Amino acid sequence: MIDILGQYKVPATFFVVGEWVDKYPESVKALYDAGHEVMNHSNTHAHYPQLSADEVVADLNACNDKIEKVTGVRPTLVRLPYGDYDDNSVNAVRSIGMEPIQWDVEPSVT
Repeated sequence: MIDILGQYKVPATFFVVGEWVDKYPESVKALYDAGHEVMNHSNTHAHYPQLSADEVVADLNACNDKIEKVTGVRPTLVRLPYGDYDDNSVNAVRSIGMEPIQWDVEPSVT
């Protein structure tokens, strides 16, 4: 996939789960080194509306720490697991300077 995206000069944003970063750090590094963004998709893929704000923040920071350790860049975006969120989840995400997004974001064309 990295080769095809590179061939067509298409940058992509990949949202990864922290447990995946643990198993495949070389793949995360390869995505980043190929010029793609690597962002947060939670550490454990929990249903965030079932967690307290502190639990959401801890889960996000755990994944952010892992991604930053591999890429040197701390994520600023999170795609919430299952697309499942509530006001508490969104407020927790934003409390640490991140922005939640869904998978239906239209790419900008320049």
